[in-house]
Amino acid sequence: MTLKEIRSIETVEDFERILFPLSWNVSYRGGSVGFSADKLESIGISSSLLPHNNGAYCNYLGGGLRGSIYLSNYSPAITGRKKQLLDAILNACKRIYLYLEAPLNEETDETGETNWDAIGTAAARRAGVKSAY
Repeated sequence: MTLKEIRSIETVEDFERILFPLSWNVSYRGGSVGFSADKLESIGISSSLLPHNNGAYCNYLGGGLRGSIYLSNYSPAITGRKKQLLDAILNACKRIYLYLEAPLNEETDETGETNWDAIGTAAARRAGVKSAY
């Protein structure tokens, strides 16, 4: 796998074809797209330098609003090429999250009514709101 391949990932299928199986749960109440730390052992990144679960996450703010999408943290001991690969993989998770969430972000629903949850979520994200707590 190359950085170029990872940076081209847009869907779950792309991710799994290039890397490894992915787990996801995306709904109007937030969610995540990610993988367990042990999956990165195959590219030489020790799971001891990572949280158990890695990827992109979104908190539910309440009232139908979702917060900003953020990425997992990891140890500063991960450097160089491994850091580049990990950053690219985490950003791919964020792109996939946005892809899976896109139907929830339509400004009108199937009946043509205004989707206030989508409008409010977009405003919360522009403001950088990650959590209501």
